[in-house]
Amino acid sequence: MANTEQEIFDFTVQVRYLIKKYGEMKEELRQLKSELEAQKRETADMETLANASMRDYEILKTAKMLEIGDNDLAATKKRVNKLIRDVDRCITLLTEQNSTQK
Repeated sequence: MANTEQEIFDFTVQVRYLIKKYGEMKEELRQLKSELEAQKRETADMETLANASMRDYEILKTAKMLEIGDNDLAATKKRVNKLIRDVDRCITLLTEQNSTQK
């Protein structure tokens, strides 16, 4: 009988150990689920931030393409004025050439 009582005691100890382990694992699972949800929220926030950054980048890139600086504007004006002078000279030369041929 002592042997049977010892087996029952050992079995009871093992069951209690398993119940304790089950409780620990259940708590660990709860913590892991909580961490997973936090990571999902953080990932969603990061995706939102990345998308906003990409939109901002595209807007800045477009604005940079449309930006005309003061130096660019002045250089463009000088170039257009030079082209107009060249065209005026050509017209003058053609007019003189036509008048001498008549």
